Amino acid sequence: MKFVKNTRYYRGVVYEWNLPTGSTCPFAMECKVTVDRITGKFDIHRGQYKCYAAGPERFPGVREHRWKNFEYTKNGGIPQIPKGCKAIRIHAAGDFYNQDYFDMWLEVARENPEVEFWAYTKSLNYWVKRLGEIPNNLTLTASRGGRLDCLIDQHELKNVTIFKSKYEVPEQMPIDTNDEWARTPHINFALIDNYAKETPQISLL
Repeated sequence: MKFVKNTRYYRGVVYEWNLPTGSTCPFAMECKVTVDRITGKFDIHRGQYKCYAAGPERFPGVREHRWKNFEYTKNGGIPQIPKGCKAIRIHAAGDFYNQDYFDMWLEVARENPEVEFWAYTKSLNYWVKRLGEIPNNLTLTASRGGRLDCLIDQHELKNVTIFKSKYEVPEQMPIDTNDEWARTPHINFALIDNYAKETPQISLL
C-alpha cells in the first residue's frame, strides 16, 4: 500500500499510485491487457494498441505491489500522501474502478491543495457524474479508445489520442513525452504508441 517515487520520466519528483492493469480498467477496450496475479500470464485483448503499463507486471514484485494497493482501497483504505510530496500521478497503471474510488481521490485532492494531482482515465462516467466538483489541483484527461468515448465530445472533456506515428498527429496538436501536457488543464494532446515503429513520411515528387 504505497506510492512509487519517480525522478526520471517527469518534470521534478513525482509519486505514482498504481493498480493492476486491465483488472482495474472497467471501460478499457483498445488497450486492454490483464496480467494474472499469480502466474504473470498476459491476456491481451487485441485492440489497436497494447497498454504500456502492463509490461512491468511480468515481475512478481510489481504485480504484488499493485494488487495490494488495489485490495487496500477496495477495503476502504485511503492512500497516505508521502511527506514532502508536491506532485502525484494517479494511475501510471490502472484506472478508477468504481465511483466510490473516484470520489475518494477527489477528497484526497481537496484535502491536499498544495499537491498537484493528475490522471488519465477511460472511466468517464464517474467523471461526468462529478462535473463541476473536480478540485483545481486535479487535472483529468480522457483517454480515447475506451467504451465510453461518446462522453468525451458530449461533455467537452480534456482528452488524449494515441497515434502510431508522430507523422499521423494533426498539425497544432501537441505531443506529450513526459506528462507535461497531461498536467496542463484544458489542453487536448497526442501520445505516440510505445510499441509502434516510427515510419517517416515520404513525399513523392
